Amino acid sequence: MKCTSDRESWSCTSKGRSKIVMEKIIAFDMDGTVAETFPVIFDSFRRTVHDYTGKWISNQVILATFGANEVGMLKELIPDYSDEVLESFHENYRRAHLQLRHPFEGIEKLIKELHDRDVITPMITGKGEQSLQVSLDSLGLADAFSPVLSGSPDGSIKAQQFSDVIKQFNATKDDMAYIGDAPTDVVACKQAGIKCYSAAWSINAKHKELEKINPGEVYTSVDQLRDKLIND
Repeated sequence: MKCTSDRESWSCTSKGRSKIVMEKIIAFDMDGTVAETFPVIFDSFRRTVHDYTGKWISNQVILATFGANEVGMLKELIPDYSDEVLESFHENYRRAHLQLRHPFEGIEKLIKELHDRDVITPMITGKGEQSLQVSLDSLGLADAFSPVLSGSPDGSIKAQQFSDVIKQFNATKDDMAYIGDAPTDVVACKQAGIKCYSAAWSINAKHKELEKINPGEVYTSVDQLRDKLIND
């Protein structure tokens, strides 16, 4: 097998077949990237907030707290936050997730093809550890990602997590990319000096904002991104 490399890709040819993968480490976000979990999130937060405040809140109010994990979000939404509130949220989250058992079409195939090419696929998300595990188990993706890094109650720590993964695998910034659906993901990638592929296939995708902040790297389907990452 003959392999050549440049700054952005590895190309290996064996028996006339070429395989190209853009980076050695391609990390994934969860919500709105791997699966359409937003309805699960909205339902869980709305029920939990109503149980403890008597108020029904909108999706936009919930979205405004994104960045922190569930602890940070619940503290912002429920003044009298306690461990009991978090336990109630997790129960609501597990119940709501019963309606979502599959990732976006093409995600499982993409992950498999990346693994076949020895690409490392971390999961890096702002979600809390427990809700993230519920999602991975519910979607049948418990073994799809490594390492699995969850969020902080104090806000996004993705830029630091990107740097930690690069160090863990003795890689360079050019070796890693992130697939995420939010404009803030692009910002975190820029802070860490890595490439961001913007996922715009969720019902809540902010396509115009993504195009403005990450021009030329916004994808409206998993297959479209797959064609960018892998060329057989």
